[in-house]
Amino acid sequence: MKSTKATLLALSAFLLINSPVFAVVLVGDSAYITQAGDNGTVTTTQIANGDPNTIHVTQYVDSDTETANVTQQGSGNLNATVDQYGTIDHATVNQYGHDNTATITQNLDGDTNAATVTQSGITGNATITQSGTTNGAEINQGGDSTGEIASITQAIGNNHAYISQDGVADQATITQNGAGNTANIYQYVGAASNQATITQAANNTANIYQHGSNHVATIDQSGDNNTGTIDQTGGSKHAEITQSGNSNIASATQH
Repeated sequence: MKSTKATLLALSAFLLINSPVFAVVLVGDSAYITQAGDNGTVTTTQIANGDPNTIHVTQYVDSDTETANVTQQGSGNLNATVDQYGTIDHATVNQYGHDNTATITQNLDGDTNAATVTQSGITGNATITQSGTTNGAEINQGGDSTGEIASITQAIGNNHAYISQDGVADQATITQNGAGNTANIYQYVGAASNQATITQAANNTANIYQHGSNHVATIDQSGDNNTGTIDQTGGSKHAEITQSGNSNIASATQH
């Protein structure tokens, strides 16, 4: 019996010494904030030191007049997500650093909402999705940026979308459904090899302004009474406007 106990103790000691130790290692900061009810406000700030940081704000169904303000600063892997479900909601994401991702979604046919993303750094990705009418969306990307991606999608009508970029190899896309929408894309001086695309239905206005070289601009409008304008300055440019329907106006200027 003693021999058996001694053998078991020796085996236990061997396994304790030689078995791998598993531990959960958390890298970076994360914050998850949820609100339900009207007139809520969320303000949160993260400062990164090279580690990935994540903020996710959710303001729930039938929560009207909500406000979410997110600020992230630092180098590397900043990730911010805002989900809102109501009307007269406002969401703002500011990111200063590299490898940033921002996503704002305003759901459930919410009207009169506003969403803004500002990114300064290299390799940012910003997406705004709005359902409903009379919404406004704005994405600003700059600060010696490279490979920025900006996308705005709006449903129904009477919405406004704006994207500005001043980097290299950037992509901007606006898609609007319904009537009475306005879309503007600006790719500024010093930019190069950028792409801008606007897709709309009827009774809409689309404008693309590009300054630099090797740019591509595309406007696709289906339906009547649309206006499409492309203005490009610099070398090696490509502009394309496609309109189907009646009483449309198209203008392409290359300097």
